[in-house]
Amino acid sequence: MKGQIHVHRKGFTRKDGTYVPPTDYLTKDKGAPGKTPPSKQWATFKTHTGWSKHDSAAIRRKHLYSATAPGLSRHEKLIQAGRFAQELANVTTDSETKKLANEDAHYFFNKAKEMELKP
Repeated sequence: MKGQIHVHRKGFTRKDGTYVPPTDYLTKDKGAPGKTPPSKQWATFKTHTGWSKHDSAAIRRKHLYSATAPGLSRHEKLIQAGRFAQELANVTTDSETKKLANEDAHYFFNKAKEMELKP
């Protein structure tokens, strides 16, 4: 069948002792990680940040922070940069990009939280 792949799952025993028998089933082929065809891409990024998973954390975060809107306070810029990274992490199919983008988002959100807590 076109667009279908055959999956065979081995039988296993759960922690509670229940045995799950082996099974075969057909599922939709999701393609290669990070290679979503253009017709299936639905996210439209309004801002080009220059973020790349091949850059160091400092460079990635500099790109995200510098892509924020110019008239905002430092706290709002940190939140916006975190949202840029979170948006990327939510739509990517590449596990490494998802991991790094989530790390960057958490970095910005934690920095913003630290600013709120300072008197």
